[in-house]
Amino acid sequence: MANGEVSGLWIYPIKACRGIELDEVELGATGLDGDRRWQVSSDGGPVTQRTQPRLATVQPELIDGGLRLSADGHGSVDVAQPTIADCESGSLTGLPIAAADAGDEAAAWFGALLDDPSVRLHALTPDGGLTLPKPIDIFNGQRTAFGDLAPVLVANTASLDWLVGRADEPFGMDRFRANVVIATETPFVEDTWAVFQIGDTEFRYGAAWPRCAVPQVDQRSGERHKEPARVLAAHRKVISAPEVPDALKPIVEGSSIFGVGCSAGPAGTMLRVGDAVTVSARRDPMLAAPTDA
Repeated sequence: MANGEVSGLWIYPIKACRGIELDEVELGATGLDGDRRWQVSSDGGPVTQRTQPRLATVQPELIDGGLRLSADGHGSVDVAQPTIADCESGSLTGLPIAAADAGDEAAAWFGALLDDPSVRLHALTPDGGLTLPKPIDIFNGQRTAFGDLAPVLVANTASLDWLVGRADEPFGMDRFRANVVIATETPFVEDTWAVFQIGDTEFRYGAAWPRCAVPQVDQRSGERHKEPARVLAAHRKVISAPEVPDALKPIVEGSSIFGVGCSAGPAGTMLRVGDAVTVSARRDPMLAAPTDA
């Protein structure tokens, strides 16, 4: 019996910029094919909507050999995919990732948009990615791209609806920047899925996902709002997370959670909107669902 259905598939070619919605997508070695393979960097670290919400106004478009970038008031620029790793970029863990600089034209475009001449656009080479060290590897050894640790982020429409119904202002699923959106009738049931299948792809739970300030950013305008931070803090705040490795506790404990970070495999399988979701193993959730969920 199906436990849900895929209602949306999203990739975010550049970390922190707008996503692209797809009807189907192939699974790659580091997550959905094309997801977060590029990153805006400054002084070796990632630049995100936490400090630069204007990144939400950048729309990447996949073109032959690279990306086309556009933003209102800033025109567009085509960027070729670099193939030789010639620099290092930062990650949420602080670990460096071998990357390739995308050139001065892309850097100047982002510099003008963000009013920061120090920024550079970096890309992973085709076989690039970060392997997490064992103390924090909760994703079964799967490499990640420039995303925040998880190869794939999964979210549930019923969980979103539950939060919106208790919030002071509306917000959409795009605020949470998930890769795989699943429609179910039960809020927060995704927190209990230890292993689940979508088509020929197997997903394994890594962690309920801690949320920073990014979901407060309108993903069209770049404007920052109060929600969903308020409603998440009221209903989905984690006080203690004994299941999480010690090195990750400072990220999770005290944070609010929404969605789950997962590993997924094998590479080469396809995901499609409308695919059924079948849960084959369950777990106790990190945070119990609200009693009225």
